[in-house]
Amino acid sequence: MDFALDAQQQMLQDSAQRFFSARHPLSRARQALTWSDDSQRGLWHDMAGMGWLGLLASEQHGGLQLGMCEAFLVAEAAGRQLLNLPFAASAVLLPLLHRASVQPPAELSGWIEEVVAGRAAINVTFDGALFMDHDQQCSHQLLVHGLREGATNTQWARWPTDTVPATRIPEEPAGLDPTVRCARMSGTAAGPGLAWDVLHIPPVERAFVLASYRMARVGELLGAASASLDQACGYAREREQFGKPIGSYQAIKHHLANDWMALDNARLAAWYAAAALDSRLPDWSFACAAAEVTAIEGALRVARDAIQIHGGLGFTWEHDAHLYLKRVHHVSAMLGGTHAAFNTLEQAM
Repeated sequence: MDFALDAQQQMLQDSAQRFFSARHPLSRARQALTWSDDSQRGLWHDMAGMGWLGLLASEQHGGLQLGMCEAFLVAEAAGRQLLNLPFAASAVLLPLLHRASVQPPAELSGWIEEVVAGRAAINVTFDGALFMDHDQQCSHQLLVHGLREGATNTQWARWPTDTVPATRIPEEPAGLDPTVRCARMSGTAAGPGLAWDVLHIPPVERAFVLASYRMARVGELLGAASASLDQACGYAREREQFGKPIGSYQAIKHHLANDWMALDNARLAAWYAAAALDSRLPDWSFACAAAEVTAIEGALRVARDAIQIHGGLGFTWEHDAHLYLKRVHHVSAMLGGTHAAFNTLEQAM
C-alpha cells in the first residue's frame, strides 16, 4: 500500500492546517467558547463552507461523499489547534449512521443536512460514558445506546444544548481539559425525560461506524501530540544551557527522536486503518485497534516528554504545553485508554 498522500489529500491537509491555525489559535481554545458565541457559530459555518462537515455525507445531503482518509486529515489539523467543536460526531458519526441504517429515519437526514450547511453542531455520548463532552459547545447533544458489541439494537435520544435532561449534570469545576466543557452523566440507563428512537443497524455495520468515529478521534489525538512535539523541538533549538542549545544534548535529542518515531509509527498505522475502512479491507477491525494502541501510547509519551523538555516553564498555566497534555489525556480517556485499545486488538486478532 502507498502511504503517501495524493495531490488532493495534500491540498486538503495544507488548507485545513492553515485554516485552523488562523481561525482557532490556542488563545481562542483557552476561552472554551460556547455555541451561543457568534464567533463560534461563525467558525463552524466557515468549516461547512470549506466542505469539511460534508466529507462523508452523501451528495443527496449536500456532501462530498469522500472517505475516512480525508476526514482523518481534517481531524488531525483540528486537533493541532485544540478545536473545541464536535467535528468527529457531526461530520463522521452522523453520516455513517445514516449509511449503515436499514431504512434510516427522515429526521436523521435532516440533521445531516443541517450539519453540512453549518447550522447545527451535534455531539455524541455513548452508553456507559461517565462524562459528556462539549457541554454548551454545540447546538445539540445525542445519546447513543447499542453501538457496542453484543447490543441487540441501537437507540438514540437528542436534545438542544440549552436544555438540561435528567441524564446531564453540569460539572463544576470543569474537567481535566480546560478547552472542552464537560457535564457528568447521572448513569441512568433509560434516560428519563428523553424520547428514544430505534435505528436498525446490522451488527457488523455498528462495529464499522463506531470504529470510524474512533479513528476520527485518533486523528484529533495525533494532531495535538504533533503540535506538542513541534513546540518541544522549537524550544530545544532556542533554549541554551552552557552556551549551547539544549537540543544538542543527547538527553534531549534522543527523547525527541524517539518521540518523532512514535508519532510517525502511529500516523502510518492510522493512515492504513483509514484506508482499510474506506476499502473495507478484511483486516479493518485489526488495523483500527492497532492504530488506537500506537496512537494513545505515542501521544501520551510525546505530550509528557514535551512538559519535561520545557522544564519548569512547561508546568505554568500561561504556557501552552499543558493544554496539549490535557487534551491528549482527555481524548485517550474518552477512547478508553490503552487498556480498552489492547482489549479491542486482542478481539480483532
